[in-house]
Amino acid sequence: MKRRSEEQPRSAPQRIPQRARPSEENAPGQRDEVEAAEAAERRADRRILESEEARRAEAESWNGTRSSWKEPAPRLTKHLRALFPELRFPDEVAKRILTHGSHPSAIYGHNGAFQFVGRRVMESYLLLMLNSSKSLRSTPDIDEVVARTLNSYTLGETVGSNWGLGRAMRWTPSVAARLLKKGADQRELLRAVGLYKIQGDAVSAIMGGVFFQFGGSVAHRLFHTRILPQLIQRGLPAAFENDARSVCASMGGEKGRLLPPKPTTEPAS
Repeated sequence: MKRRSEEQPRSAPQRIPQRARPSEENAPGQRDEVEAAEAAERRADRRILESEEARRAEAESWNGTRSSWKEPAPRLTKHLRALFPELRFPDEVAKRILTHGSHPSAIYGHNGAFQFVGRRVMESYLLLMLNSSKSLRSTPDIDEVVARTLNSYTLGETVGSNWGLGRAMRWTPSVAARLLKKGADQRELLRAVGLYKIQGDAVSAIMGGVFFQFGGSVAHRLFHTRILPQLIQRGLPAAFENDARSVCASMGGEKGRLLPPKPTTEPAS
């Protein structure tokens, strides 16, 4: 066994160095620097917090909080009623019409079914007009006319933009903002994020919702007085312009009534 004297001496515990205290003459200046740095850090933290709160408030005011996604959205109903004052859309129907499948709240209902119905309804009304037109003889492919007139991008760029659907809808852009090219053309930019397609789908959904809620007669008037006139020379060939304007005029023009007038009952004599 080793003697205690032969054992290696234990290392003394290291003393943790403390920050040197400033000398009395330099203390006020260094203290001011520390306080200024701490104040700047607090201001930066406050700006970050305010920015996060503002972003959260904006998101909640526009898309609503996650807990409210199941509930009716009054602003969506208000937008549709501003477009069509005669039509009193129920809140649940309005929410489904203006909620695209790309939005997270779509798990509680979206406009996919209304899109499907509205698209078929518009095709039917357009085909009825084309088949009754004298200009049909000069157009060999009627299916091409329908496809070009009711193209989703055309509907979205014309009708959807005029109706302000992109600002009112619940939807998610298909491309992140950081991936977009800076200085790109505005029209191409909106096409890149999918706005025109989303708006075109919403136009179809509105037609489907009107057909579902108010019937075929109101949907027929809506198509010929509010939608088709905006597609003249933007999708509908010029050969059918007179036919489209004639049908629109027969229904009261672009600002004509959508709901049929209530029958008046004469008092019995």
